[in-house]
Amino acid sequence: MAPTSQASRWLAPLALILAALVTALILASGGGSSSGSDSLAPATGSTTETTVKTGGRRYYTVRSGDTLTSISLDTGVSVEQLQQLNPGLDTQALQPGQRLRLRS
Repeated sequence: MAPTSQASRWLAPLALILAALVTALILASGGGSSSGSDSLAPATGSTTETTVKTGGRRYYTVRSGDTLTSISLDTGVSVEQLQQLNPGLDTQALQPGQRLRLRS
């Protein structure tokens, strides 16, 4: 077996840590989408609106790691509707335990 260089012994773990850090930063910033549009919209340019029942829940309690997009996916309430129902909501500073209104 060929001897392994000193650089390759630390370079692979360093690359793995860097990849995990970049992924965490992208997820923490809302998935990298700076526009307010839904990144799951059809690529054809047309959008369709689907209604998902929230099971009668009026509020959602923010958990650690939640983003407005993840809350929208969990509850079926669009990001735009969450912003309308929660005026003054700072989407970049959601706090665990914070309650968000899901419906009026």
